[in-house]
Amino acid sequence: MSKSLATWFTPSLQTISRSAGRSAVAAAAYRACVKLIDQTTGLIHDYTRKRGHVATVLIGASDISELWNRAEAAENRKNSTVARELMLPLPDQWSDNERRACVRDIAQHLRNTYGVAVAGSIHAPNKKHRNNHVHMMFTTRTVDEFGNFGKKTRILDDMKTGEVSRLREAVCKIVNDHAEKLGSDFYVYAGKFVDIDKNHIPTKHIPIQASKDYRNAIEAQNKQVKAHRDAVAAHEKKAEQLEADKMELETELFKAELSNALNLESSESTPAPKAPKTVDVKRVEATPPAELESPLKRKLVPKACEKAYFKRQETLKKQQALKVIEDKWRAKHDELLANKPSSTQRLFSKIGLGTAKIERYDAELSKTEIHLTKIEHNKTLFKKILSDKNALNLIAQYNAVIDHNASISDLEAQAFKAHSEKLERERELAEEQARQLFEPQLDWTADCDPTKEQNYRSKDIELGR
Repeated sequence: MSKSLATWFTPSLQTISRSAGRSAVAAAAYRACVKLIDQTTGLIHDYTRKRGHVATVLIGASDISELWNRAEAAENRKNSTVARELMLPLPDQWSDNERRACVRDIAQHLRNTYGVAVAGSIHAPNKKHRNNHVHMMFTTRTVDEFGNFGKKTRILDDMKTGEVSRLREAVCKIVNDHAEKLGSDFYVYAGKFVDIDKNHIPTKHIPIQASKDYRNAIEAQNKQVKAHRDAVAAHEKKAEQLEADKMELETELFKAELSNALNLESSESTPAPKAPKTVDVKRVEATPPAELESPLKRKLVPKACEKAYFKRQETLKKQQALKVIEDKWRAKHDELLANKPSSTQRLFSKIGLGTAKIERYDAELSKTEIHLTKIEHNKTLFKKILSDKNALNLIAQYNAVIDHNASISDLEAQAFKAHSEKLERERELAEEQARQLFEPQLDWTADCDPTKEQNYRSKDIELGR
């Protein structure tokens, strides 16, 4: 096929569990190449010297250290699963910004679908400029807009639910949509490539820990496979060309035989008894034109447009609710600042006077500032959702369909009103005709005397009138 097939780095979701001696904080520090302190154990995980990190995309959280320390604190069992990870290939020919945009959409899909917080760490390729990929770490519990951890996402625990397959298919669609928009032939598929290309010949995967000799052997084998692929593709192309040439030759022979038959009929003055007088040519019926869509027909609202519209409405409601919460915390923050302890009070607190009061104040102020920071993060998130151009285009299509159907309803109402008025006029006309038909006619000769009329006529004759 014409697309450049890419394989999954991992065929299924991986979990980060305490039973295997792993830590979400350590895993996040390693993948993001940062220094994190595990507040549960006090261990310091410093990977700032590690190379290969490009960027980290956070969705549902604003601080990577706070996110994974709270994820660890949310679990109280020694064998708890504290995080999940999905590792995905990214196109080598894309730029860092293009890869970052794709990773952000995947992280947002995980957030919207399962309500989890996501940290996507994009890693650079190796020395040969290959193997661009991203580590998608996300929480095993739901995380609300304020960073509070909720229930476990059990739907991703069991392979029997089929949710893992649906997740991989959704992620593949996001990556392929980005590739299509960028004009790239990069293509990922959650299943076997033989399902979409029956002639596909797979190459062998090279493990990371493979030795130099083993790697060279597999690379040589894969080169032979790729060469065989090219040969098969060339043979298929040649076969298609031969088939096209065959069809063209058969068409030319048919035209020649038809022309000879027509010429033979015109040259003979007396046709042979068994010679055909006409050539029977199969009649080809004209294809009827496609039925034009009536402008007075109602349209169905596309699912994507309806989803984008209701998502925007829901986001607007959340934005309004967030405004109420923000006003509350702003008022509390202003009240704390108005009652800020003086330098003298803080000086006395150092020698033990009023220490508890100062500590309570500092704790309340810190808590208020944390909430205001989260509120600002959510405001930025809502603003991004509301300004998404793709969603705005879908909503414009939704409104256009609704307006179209409303105009159809108005036209139907006008037509019904006109039809009712016409029926009313016809009814009145029929009543008028019936009244004229059955109304008694006046006899203007009813009061005349026939004898008098005869006498008048006799006098007229006598007088010569």
